[in-house]
Amino acid sequence: MADLTADNGALTAFGTAQQGVAAEIAGAANMDSATHVAAMTPVFGLIGADYLAMFAAAQALHCSDVNDLSAKCNHLGQSAFGTVAVLGDTDSAASGVLGAIGNGIGG
Repeated sequence: MADLTADNGALTAFGTAQQGVAAEIAGAANMDSATHVAAMTPVFGLIGADYLAMFAAAQALHCSDVNDLSAKCNHLGQSAFGTVAVLGDTDSAASGVLGAIGNGIGG
C-alpha cells in the first residue's frame, strides 16, 4: 500500500456518474403501475381479477426494489464526494506539516 494514489478528479467524475445513474434508475422506477393495472382490467375481466391483484403487488414490489437500487447508486456518488473532501483535507494538513518541518530545517 506504499504506492497508493488517489485522483480526486477521477473520484469526482465517478461520483457524478453514479448520481446520474441513480437519477436514470429512479426515473425508470417511477412508473404509474395503477394505470397499467387499470388498462389491463378490461382485458382480463372478472376472471383475471386475482391475477391483476397479484400483478399489482409484484409491480409495487418491483418499483420499490428499483428505487432501493437508485438510492444505493446515489449513496455511492455521495461517498465518492465525501472521499474527495477527506483526501483534500488530509493532503492539505500533510502539506502544512511538511512545510512547517521544511521551514524549521531552514528552507
